[in-house]
Amino acid sequence: MNRQPNQDERIMTAIAHGSIIAGGFGIVAAAIIWLTQRERSGYVRFQALQATAYQFVGMLATILAWTCWGCLYTISLIPLVRDPQAFEDAPPPIFWISLISVILPIALMALWWLYGLYAGLRTLQGHEFQYARLGSIVRRYVADS
Repeated sequence: MNRQPNQDERIMTAIAHGSIIAGGFGIVAAAIIWLTQRERSGYVRFQALQATAYQFVGMLATILAWTCWGCLYTISLIPLVRDPQAFEDAPPPIFWISLISVILPIALMALWWLYGLYAGLRTLQGHEFQYARLGSIVRRYVADS
């Protein structure tokens, strides 16, 4: 980018990236910013489209992580359901493993949010920001259109 983005552009891109904390509504917010601002600013067009794609991929990854955890947790309950008397004193070890593994989808969500918020901070400061891997894909799309 040859010029420094103005304050409105920086605010719009920071909102697009920062809306990640709103979950599915954040994807909609970032998409609306992209749709309404794509003809006005190349900086906002790229950043808002990138934020939309990042949040969508993050939502899919989070759903997958929670689904895997839910399956593991359900499987861990099978011994309890089949033979409750065998586990009167304590649940089977796989139950504790599955219960502790809930940390993984929570950590994924937290890291995903933090990276999105970091992108919002960087664009609010007027810096060019590009997500790892995803940014180059979005940049090619924006360049082609």
